[in-house]
Amino acid sequence: MNIIRSITILVACLFFFTGLVTGLGVSDETSFDLLNRAVTLFGEGNYEESMDLVDQLLITDGENASALNLWGLILMNSGSYEEAEDVFLMALKFSEKKSMIYYNLGLNSFNHGYMDDADLYFSLARAGDEPSFDLLFYSGLVKYALGSYDEAVFLLNEASAKNPGDPATWFNLGMSYEQVRKFDLAVKAYDNAINIDPGYEKPWFFKGRIFQSFGNESLANMAFENYTALAPEDDLGWFFYAKSLHGGGQVNESILALKKAIEINPSKDVYLEFLNVYETGNLSQKGELLFEPLEENITISLLFVILILGFYAIVRR
Repeated sequence: MNIIRSITILVACLFFFTGLVTGLGVSDETSFDLLNRAVTLFGEGNYEESMDLVDQLLITDGENASALNLWGLILMNSGSYEEAEDVFLMALKFSEKKSMIYYNLGLNSFNHGYMDDADLYFSLARAGDEPSFDLLFYSGLVKYALGSYDEAVFLLNEASAKNPGDPATWFNLGMSYEQVRKFDLAVKAYDNAINIDPGYEKPWFFKGRIFQSFGNESLANMAFENYTALAPEDDLGWFFYAKSLHGGGQVNESILALKKAIEINPSKDVYLEFLNVYETGNLSQKGELLFEPLEENITISLLFVILILGFYAIVRR
């Protein structure tokens, strides 16, 4: 499972259809049929033919908010974020379903990496109709990205109430709880994600880091063992698994786990440093200083990578 969820064609289509029947601007049956065909082609990934039909609609009705909205979705899913924003803003002028357009504007900004703009648009969307699960989910991710962790907790809790069976929501809620130092609730959120999807690997990693930070090496060991079983090609998983094994006195096992990390990623000098300490048993002052600061730096780097990847390929399978 990837750690952040992409702006998928399916999500865009479903949200588009939510507003379609409520009258974003379809003027007659012929326009409705054209738009229906355009949406179907869009859902199939056939953007070119979908856009041809949108063009036909806009030639006869340049204020058709549904057609403009679909045009914006095509541009957004093609990676033309600036052009998509301009088109969504045009659709906003003529739409009776402004909350949906604000949502699409927020998704577009989110996918473009403009978190402040995404936050503004999502806030405007939430001020309109009853917020959907997706709106609450993405709003929570944006709040997390902006460092507003209490708000992220609130929004992701709201999202989990609307869709308690979504593991990605619980995972991101767990990350948010960690930031406000509610570690017991973070572990519960990670457990919910795992119970819903036993193949979801990332919650195991973050559970392990919590247990390890509190010195519970046995629980950390179990968590990292599960993580490495689900994500065997992640060198960081093996590195932290080795740390938990070593902390629990399983020196030989920790060396084997660390060698696995080195096999996957031989360019990480820090792994070799740890291996030298583990194999020689030289817990000198230099060796002790290596352990925690380097470990935290690696964790911070990992979290940063996860967060950035989350903006572009986010948290769902």
